[in-house]
Amino acid sequence: MHAEKCMNIPFLTRATSPQFLCYKTLKKCLKAIPEYKATTANGDTTVKPGEKRKLTDEQRLFLKTLNAELQKFNRFFISAEEDFVMKETKLEAAYRQVVNRDGSRAPMFTMQRCRDACRALADFHGELVLMEHWVSLNYTALVKILKKHDKRSNLSLRSPFLVSVLQQPFYSTEVLTQLIAKTESRFRKLNALIASRGNEAEANGSEANGHVANGVVAEDDEDVVATVSTAEVSLSLSRTKAAMECWNGLKDSDSIKRPLGDVPVLLQAKRLRSS
Repeated sequence: MHAEKCMNIPFLTRATSPQFLCYKTLKKCLKAIPEYKATTANGDTTVKPGEKRKLTDEQRLFLKTLNAELQKFNRFFISAEEDFVMKETKLEAAYRQVVNRDGSRAPMFTMQRCRDACRALADFHGELVLMEHWVSLNYTALVKILKKHDKRSNLSLRSPFLVSVLQQPFYSTEVLTQLIAKTESRFRKLNALIASRGNEAEANGSEANGHVANGVVAEDDEDVVATVSTAEVSLSLSRTKAAMECWNGLKDSDSIKRPLGDVPVLLQAKRLRSS
C-alpha cells in the first residue's frame, strides 16, 4: 500500500487530513530537481555530519518544504497531545465515580454511569489509536519521499534527515502509549464490573421476576441486564479497525523493515569517532 493511498483512507477526519505529509507537493519539488546519474570517486553521495555541499535552488526548495512539513507535524501533535491529556483528566473523574482506586465499586456506582464511562473510553481509545497511526503514516511517508529524493539527486539525505526526525516532538509517543495502556486497562475493569453486576442480577432473578409480575420494574434492575451496545461504539471501533488495516498494509514495505535506512550505521560511526 502506497503512502499517498493511506492518507486518503475513510477513517480520517477533516481536521486530521490536512495534517498529513503533503506528498504530492513534495513530489512536484522532487521532479524539479535535475536527475543526477554520476557518482563520486568512492561512490558515496551521503551527506556526512558537518559536511557542507552546495545545493541547487531546487534542492533548497525541497528541503524547505520538507522542514515546513516537520514543523506542521510538531504543532499538530503537541496541540493534540495536550488535548488528550486534558480529556483523560475529565475521563478519570467520570471513571472514579464508578470505580474506587482499589478496584471496587464506588459509592456513586450505577450501571448507567458505567455504560457512559465505557462509551467515553471507547471513543477516546479510538482517537488515541488514530493519532498513533498518524505518526506511523507520516514517518513512513517521510522515508518514502526521501528514498525517492536519494534516487534522483546527487545528495543522500535519507539517513541524516531521519536522525533529525527521531528527535522531533511528533515522534515522541511515550505519553500517547501510556494513555492507550491506561484507557485499555480502565475499559477492561468497567466491563468486568458490568459482567459481575449481570451475574448478581441473574442470581436474584426470582426477585426481579416478582417486580415484573407486580407491574414494577426497578430502574436499577433494568440497568443491570444492559451492557454497552456494539452500535454505540461502532464508530470508534471502525476507525480503529481502519487504522489497523492501514498499518498492516505497510508492514511489508521497505520503510517498515528498514525504517531508519542507514541511520544505525551512521550513529555507530559517530560513536566510534568520539570514543
